[in-house]
Amino acid sequence: MIMLALLTKFLAREAELVVINARGQALETVPRGTGRLLVFPGSFDPLHEGHTKLAAAAIDATKQRDAEEPSLLYEISLKNADKGVIDVEQAEERLLQFKKANAAVALTRRALYVEKSQLSGPCDFVMGADTASRVLDAKYYGGVEGLAEALDTLRERGCGFVVAGRLGEQSFVDAHEALASAPDSHRDMFLEIPDFRVDISSTELRARARAKS
Repeated sequence: MIMLALLTKFLAREAELVVINARGQALETVPRGTGRLLVFPGSFDPLHEGHTKLAAAAIDATKQRDAEEPSLLYEISLKNADKGVIDVEQAEERLLQFKKANAAVALTRRALYVEKSQLSGPCDFVMGADTASRVLDAKYYGGVEGLAEALDTLRERGCGFVVAGRLGEQSFVDAHEALASAPDSHRDMFLEIPDFRVDISSTELRARARAKS
């Protein structure tokens, strides 16, 4: 009931986000531990082993870097720069996946990472290399100067990125390859996870589900 009440409030634009923590409690603020906050955005349609293994690898890599245990928050945006708008029924269904996985998840309306950082505060965004390629694509920022400005803003807000190799729509995208396009002035914002590969995608799982139905 509390989750539904907050979802209604969120949809009425009376709340900027809804967070369901690992204990199933509904919140209106981003939970923060003592360590670095990792925010893992995605559509999670569905949440699968590729996501959870990437999250675990990001936690391990961040812990090695910082010598401190980070906290993890998945994030689903009702707006996505590439995938359009997610409706509330889809959002509620996807939120429930994280309760089963004993993981915290936020529902927002922020599509771009600069927008997401306004809600998250200092954090590292977890992503596959295919997403990192899009983050570094100047077309989403109106050109190269816009990209540099966005990265400057993210740095000022204490944000960075944790990137691993990932199976894209056409082929496997290596993290090192994806980050080759990062401006030298901002390369330090990206933590690369080496030797990570899990060849599974939500698109493939949805196709299998449709074939069975």
